Amino acid sequence: MSKAAKNTANENPILTEEMRILEALLFASDELLTPAKIKKAMPGEPDARKIRAMVEEINAHLQRERHPFEIVEMAGGYQFRTVAYYHPWLRKLLQEKTVKKLSIQALECLAIIAYKQPLSKAEIEAIRGVLSDGAMKTLLERKLVTVGGRSDGPGRPLLYVTTPDFLRYFGINKLEDLPSIEEFEAIAREKMEEISDEAFTDMEQSAGIAPAENQQTENPANEEVVDEQQNEESR
Repeated sequence: MSKAAKNTANENPILTEEMRILEALLFASDELLTPAKIKKAMPGEPDARKIRAMVEEINAHLQRERHPFEIVEMAGGYQFRTVAYYHPWLRKLLQEKTVKKLSIQALECLAIIAYKQPLSKAEIEAIRGVLSDGAMKTLLERKLVTVGGRSDGPGRPLLYVTTPDFLRYFGINKLEDLPSIEEFEAIAREKMEEISDEAFTDMEQSAGIAPAENQQTENPANEEVVDEQQNEESR
């Protein structure tokens, strides 16, 4: 083999059989695969470190060959996703599919919980300056937040935290990887079809931990009160 051919081979290594098996598992799965699940299904039962190394090799191969897919790590697992460059065409294909979007009110609450968890609904409302029953009900129904315990304060109110579904929804691997509020806004923009810059400015201010002076009611005609006790019992 010539020197040039050897260099080309080194720059474009062929995926090993083990890597192809991992690629097949991820491609066939319709849900996130954790390292533990992958280990059980793979020959030789590779550990998490080796699995991550193989994922990196597979992604490098996919990128070199300009494939429209990549493997992403989020919420403690791995999953195949379409490369962001191709999203505009996918939106055209799926434009008739109705996807329930989060409202700006729900996103505000979610941002506050994500960056300041755990905290009570009263604390969320103090930051936002409005009642948040409807927004919290939506987040609980979508399983983006859950009850994480009770405060030691007066009345021992329920404390809310984010869930693994929250990580998956925003493509985040773990809470330590949570981006800045500006980056969070950019991700949130992709989750909503039409939202004004003013609305996102409000969201950024809401996550800023400055309690509002005047508390107002948020969409009273459309909001439903969250039955916290019922939510706790359904856990």
